[in-house]
Amino acid sequence: MQGVKFDPEILYVQKIYYFMFLATFTTLTCLITFCFIGLECALIVQGIGISISYIAMLKKKNFDPPAKNVTAKRMAHQISQDTSPVSIARFACQLYYYFNESAQAISLLEKFLPSHDPLLCITLGDILLKEGEAKQALHILHANPFALVDPLLLATQGHVLKRIGKVPEAVYMFEQSLCLAKQNGFPHSGAHWFTQKLLSISYKASIHHTLADCYLLLEDLPNAKRQYRSGNILLFDLSLWRHCPDVIFGARKTNKSL
Repeated sequence: MQGVKFDPEILYVQKIYYFMFLATFTTLTCLITFCFIGLECALIVQGIGISISYIAMLKKKNFDPPAKNVTAKRMAHQISQDTSPVSIARFACQLYYYFNESAQAISLLEKFLPSHDPLLCITLGDILLKEGEAKQALHILHANPFALVDPLLLATQGHVLKRIGKVPEAVYMFEQSLCLAKQNGFPHSGAHWFTQKLLSISYKASIHHTLADCYLLLEDLPNAKRQYRSGNILLFDLSLWRHCPDVIFGARKTNKSL
């Protein structure tokens, strides 16, 4: 299956696991070298192997998902065994991203929306935003009882507000999201604890970067640079680092004068 575009937060987790997969082979090679040749050669092998693994991770831009028939079987089995909000949200995401069934995904999430589960609401809001229904997404997100206390709900509202041009309001949402995440962490998504940890780091970095974009729109260069740096230091993968374009404001002023 080709053409599936993962969100940056998911891509980061995939890239880290890809690096760990390659690094495992490096470690095994290092141990074999140590047993048969010696410590010095083993350390050289380890250093070269880790470097190659890291470069490979940097260059890896996408990952192929499982075949459609495999994904469909997993989806059917999972949803028959588990109808929790986490399972429903995953099912809807697979419908949307893997099978391009946006209408079915939205309909499924709307069916369970009265439960007010934050994860279902976030998933629906994110899909609606990607489908160009920003105002509808904002209405649904605002209506959730946890709209101002869930870090991911706040961040999703920030993305929607930024899309519709309400940048100062978006900044407030992102700042509140980071503040709550720092205090209480992000809600558990049902993933393995290590995956959850990586996702939390990735979410924080993404929010910092998007907040920096907002500050750029507000022509607040110092805060934009600070937020870009805050996001970058969280990411092990340098290819996902972002930097502030220093000349953007000068170009805008020149265009205005013309």
